[in-house]
Amino acid sequence: MKSVRPDNTDPIPMRADPPRMGTIMIRFVGLLVVAVVVLALIWSR
Repeated sequence: MKSVRPDNTDPIPMRADPPRMGTIMIRFVGLLVVAVVVLALIWSR
């Protein structure tokens, strides 16, 4: 078996930081509010 090595020895770039928990919660709450408003509008017809 021949080992395969990359041409350059630069370290593998890490992915960007995952979004913080606060950002995820704000998005979740925002989508929840939008969904509730849409359902309330549909139900009130």
